This record gives sequence, C-alpha cells and structure tokens, in this order.
Amino acid sequence: MPYQLIPSFNAGEISPYLDARSDLEKYASGCRLLENFIILPYGGVYRRPGTEYLGRAKHADSRCRLIGFNFSITTRFVLEFGREYVRFWSNGVPVTVSGSPLELATPYLESELRDLQYVQINDVMYFVHPAHEPRKLTRKSDTDWTFAPVAWDWPAFLDDNTDPTTITPSATTGTGITLTASAATFEAGHVGAYWQIAHARANASVTVSITASNTSSSLAVIGSWEITTYGTWAGTLQVQRSEDGGATWETIRSFASESNRNVSATGKENKEVLLRLTVAFSSGSGTARLEAVQSREYGFVKITEVTDSTHAKADVVNSLTAATATKAWAEGAWSQRRGYPRTVTLHEQRLYFGGTSARPQSLWGSVIDDFENFRVSSLDDSGLFFTLSAQESNPIQWLLSQDQLLIGTAGDEWTLGSSDSNSALTPTNVRAARQSSYGSKSLRALIINDVVLFVQRQGRKVRELVYSFEKDGWVAQDLTLLSEHITRGEVLECAFQQQPDAIYWTITGAGQLVGMTYERLQNVVGWHRHTTDGAFESVATTYGANGADEVWVAVRRTIDGQDVRYIERFRTDFRETFEQEDKVHWWYLDCARRIVNTPESATVSGLDHLEGKGVEILADGAVSPGREVSGGAVTLQSPAGTILAGLPFTSTLRPMKLEMPDQQGASRGRKKRIHRMLLSLHKSLGGEVSSDGGARWGAVYSRSTADRMDASPPVFTGDKNVVVAGSHATSADIAVRQAQPLPLTVLDLVLKWEVYGD
Repeated sequence: MPYQLIPSFNAGEISPYLDARSDLEKYASGCRLLENFIILPYGGVYRRPGTEYLGRAKHADSRCRLIGFNFSITTRFVLEFGREYVRFWSNGVPVTVSGSPLELATPYLESELRDLQYVQINDVMYFVHPAHEPRKLTRKSDTDWTFAPVAWDWPAFLDDNTDPTTITPSATTGTGITLTASAATFEAGHVGAYWQIAHARANASVTVSITASNTSSSLAVIGSWEITTYGTWAGTLQVQRSEDGGATWETIRSFASESNRNVSATGKENKEVLLRLTVAFSSGSGTARLEAVQSREYGFVKITEVTDSTHAKADVVNSLTAATATKAWAEGAWSQRRGYPRTVTLHEQRLYFGGTSARPQSLWGSVIDDFENFRVSSLDDSGLFFTLSAQESNPIQWLLSQDQLLIGTAGDEWTLGSSDSNSALTPTNVRAARQSSYGSKSLRALIINDVVLFVQRQGRKVRELVYSFEKDGWVAQDLTLLSEHITRGEVLECAFQQQPDAIYWTITGAGQLVGMTYERLQNVVGWHRHTTDGAFESVATTYGANGADEVWVAVRRTIDGQDVRYIERFRTDFRETFEQEDKVHWWYLDCARRIVNTPESATVSGLDHLEGKGVEILADGAVSPGREVSGGAVTLQSPAGTILAGLPFTSTLRPMKLEMPDQQGASRGRKKRIHRMLLSLHKSLGGEVSSDGGARWGAVYSRSTADRMDASPPVFTGDKNVVVAGSHATSADIAVRQAQPLPLTVLDLVLKWEVYGD
C-alpha cells in the first residue's frame, strides 16, 4: 500500500492539457484547481482573506476603474475613475469636501477607462488616452485636486513644413487672431491643436557701447549664443538672463578687463529666454556684441475654430515675431486630426509620450527636467522626437523605463538607448533595437522586482521581459505557458502587490481576479484564481498602513435584485490576526462589515449594502448560523459583541491526478483507492476533503473531546489524519476545501492508496 507525498503546490493551477504530463517538473507541485487560495513561495497555500466593504461606486449601471496613487508609503490614495468623473479614496473612506465626495470631471467614457495609461511624478499624474488630449492630475492637498489638460510650456510638433504653403497670422499676440493659409491646410479636427509659426529674425544680435555704464536691449535666445568684444576698455561686462519676459534679471556670465583683453565666449539656453548685456564702465572705449546663433524666432498658437480649409481662428500662446506670411510653420503633433498619445512614461528625467494614430511608432521626449516642454533644438537636453524604423507600422502600446527605454508595440518589443552605452540618450545619440516580436496588448507593463511583465497582443499570455547575458539582449518568457487556460476572457487590467507576498494581480473578462505568485529567483511562478458572489471589474494596489500592500477591487454584485458596484478592499491585517490566532478579528467573508455591539446584542445592523442576501457570520470568533439580511439587519442565535457579517466564498484545492510507478509500471488507468489523507496544516480550523473529485466530502475535525464545548475549537497546527470514504476508480481526484469563514493553510498532503489490477 503506497504512500504518496505532495510537498508543494506552488506551481499553481495548471492547464487541463497537462493532465497527462506527469513527467513535467512542475506537475507534482501543480493543481487542477486552485480557487480562493493564495500560494506561499515556500510551497503551501493559504485561504485568501475576505474583502471589506468600503462604499458604493458613483454609478451602479457602469464600470469604474481603480488606480493607485502613492505619494509616499504614508500618503496614498485610490482613484475611482468612472463615466466622466474621478473620485478619491484614502484610508478606506472617500475623500470629502463639505460632507460630499470630492469629485472632478473627466472626458472618459466607460468604454475608454481600460485604455487609460498614466505615470506619476510626486504629486502629479499624467494621463493619456488615444481619443483625448493628455491631462494632468495635481494634488495640492489631500482635499484639493485638479484635473485638466496639460498647459504646455512648449508642445510637441510635427516636422517643419517643406512645401510652398504659407501661413499668415493677423497679429502677433492676442486671442481670436486669424491664420490664413495659401493652400488648403486646416480641418475640423485641428480645433484644439497647436501651431508653431516662425519668422526670420529681424535682429539676430544686440550691441552695447563700452564708453559708459550702459545696458543693451534684450534678445530672445534659445540654443547657442555668442558674445564678442572689441576695442580697449576697462570695466565689467555682464550677460544677464530673464525667464519671465524681462521682469527680473540674473547675471549668468561676467567678464572684467583692465584695458588688456577682449572677450569671445559662447553659451547655450535649453528654453527660450531673454538675454542682455550690462556694462560697469571704468575707462577706454569698446563695443560688445551678443548674437543668437539660431536664425529664426518661434511662437505658437492654439486653434480655436476652423472657418474653412484656408482660415482658422487661434489664440496666441507664445508671441509671434511678425504678422507676415511664412513657410516656416509646423503642425501640432497631437490633435483630433492626428490623434493623441496612447502611452506615457518617465525615463532619464524626460517625460515620454508615444503612439498616435497618425504616428503610431513615434516617440516624443521632453526637455530634461522640464516635463511640459517638448521644444526640439541642437542641445543635448532639448526635446526629442524619434520614430522606430520597423517593417510594420504597429502602434506603440506601452513604455517603461529601465537601463534603456523599453517599448512594446502591437507587433514587437524594442529598446531605445544611446548609441554609446556610456552616454545619455540625446536627440543626436539614439539607437533603437528590436528585442522580440511577440507583440503587446494596449495595457501598462509593470516592473516586478527587477524584470518587466507585459501582456501579449491577444490578451491571454503574460510575458517576462528580462535581460539575458547569453543573448546580450532582452528575452520574453511566457509565464502562462503551463496555465494557458486561466486567462480565458483576456487580461483586462493588472496591478502588482509587493508585500506580504509578491503577487501579480489581473482582472479577466470572465469577471475573475487572477493572481500570480512570483518569486523569480526561487523559480516560483504559480497562478491562482479568485471568485466572489459577483464579478471583479477592477483592481489596484497601494501601500498599506501596516507594511503590507493594500489590494482594492471594484466588484459588480446583485443586491435585492439590482446590479450595484461596490468598492472593496482585501483586509491587510489578515496576516497579523492569523498568526496571532486572533479569532475575533479574522476576516474570511466578502463584502463584509465588522459591527461592535456594546453591550452585547443579538441584533446586528449596518448591513444595508447586503439587503436580501444570505450572509455568513463570525460572532466573537465563533461561526454562527447564517442569516438573510432584512431591513439592513440580522438577528443572531445568541448575543455577541464583535460580529463579522458578509458573503461566503469557498476555497478549493485540487492537486494534479495521482501517478506513482510501481513494479508493474505506471498506475494510470488502473483501479485505485485512497484510504487516508494526512494534511500538514498551519494555524487552521475546519475544512473538508474529498477523494472522488468532490462527489463526497469528509470533515477535517478541529475539536477533540478535551476541548470546551462552550467555545470555538482551538486553532490547529500539525498533521491531521483523515480517513476518507474512497471508492475504487481508475482516476484518483482529491480535493481540499474550506467553506466556513475560518482560516485554512495547507503545507503538504500525504496520501495512502492502493492500486489494483494489471
């Protein structure tokens, strides 16, 4: 009578296609079903915590999307984006102003929410969507937020015009000016677009006489400038700069002469400023000249109305040089006509946007440390524009910063870096290299520890993008290869929880929350599915107060015959209450609330959000009979002080089919019978086992004759021997489950079984 040890389950739930592949290394630690259990990296599994009901989403009839906002480990929020609004949650409650939830208007429809991508920089988040201009969310205080289109210091533009078409502005400043094109140029989709207009400099230099203390006129400069002096003079010459249109000035260079030198010097400005010369004169006679190297002066306007194909109204944002015709103009890169970026990231102190409908493989990088300035010049730290040279024009789907800029398109994965590995990425030092050709879904890639996870184009495979020294490049292993079935319905959202266990969370089209416990260095990649009385629709993570990350979910439930949308959170203190055997504060129910009755009472109110539902109850740490909520309340069997009431869920573990060779060969296909199961448990209560795929269940008894009958049984750690009512069958399909609101942690299984026949 053989014994079979199943020491680990950390391969997670694996595909039904592998039922017969007992030769696989991961087979022995895999599961046919792992539902509402979470994998421990060490090999065991534990029952997931329940969710805490926090409140209703704004709209019951449409989905919302949750996004984490972490300013620091102590200052964190969850953003609730819904149909044309965003709300804010902090510490498990809505952020309110004057008693009402703080809410800002957004342009995003329900169908657009999952296409939102974003990047956070301290108190600011930039959001992009291919149908809307980029927007900026700014936190001024916990109760003061703004959400508005980005007011660019200098927006991104397409290449300069190269045909004979001219544009004539009716004025150089002001609102409602008229732009007149010499050929058909403007379309309705240009409303809201920026237009860059340049004219040749009327004055490329200013001079000052060094015969008295004096100040020159100002000169607009971006890029390189030169200063030269002539004559024999004594005194001090200064170059001064103004960044506010001449209101204030600072000295950036100073030169002194005692009638013994002249000056020849250069400098660079990475954004447009005013420069001037000042002289503190002593004696002699001379001249100083300040010259801008750039031959043109630039301004830009924002189109407010298109009258016809050759006329448009515009507001001047940055003053123009002249109200005359010019061929030197450029159309804004982002507009309803050209499309808007679909992805954004921060890399090497530049803000990058990528992938519009007109330029699906183009990237725009900001000026270094000036995230809203995309002005391109000859300077290394100026704005950057680059287009991938690929055989197919597949749109950029995500961007992510590592040692190089990682780019996922619908057909390929690329890196963008400098031509010289020892130098920074600059407009003139760019090298793009294709690393793989799997293609990506339009979904944010995530950095998990030291690697990148992205979802492949079909939405079914999650790949691990990691640098390979053998290849001297990046490789993308399929992490769903053994669990291809678990992402049916597509991965729609993803989030990452670092603590207490590293888990990559996804929302699937089947309404399930699917997690992957991921410890790459320990070769732990295991998938587990999570279900509830309803459908999971969104997931987000933030830092938690007790060091554990918080996992928030938006859930669609049916309450009292009506669909509702709830915001819920997995309890983050479950690990502490579990380890401390604090039964009163266990939380193994969904959409649950904890009610404290002082004094003890049999009436439990505050359950309006579960009206008409059958709820399970944990009263003072003991399981109490379930009740149906009526009038927002239930009546207990006996009075209690601390009550947890919520929706039940069942945790089920089904290891792979048993296979153990004996002297006659393989056991597969031969009749077998399981007599006994030995479960190694840790701090567990209750549970059931089955040896016939769930047709019959036997209890894992927690109470002994030595235990008090007027208290809940003690938590059990150790080996629990269970005799099962097994039958003779060619397939031994074992299962372990927990349906009560109690913990169950299974470390391993030992099975005693017999094989019959040839």
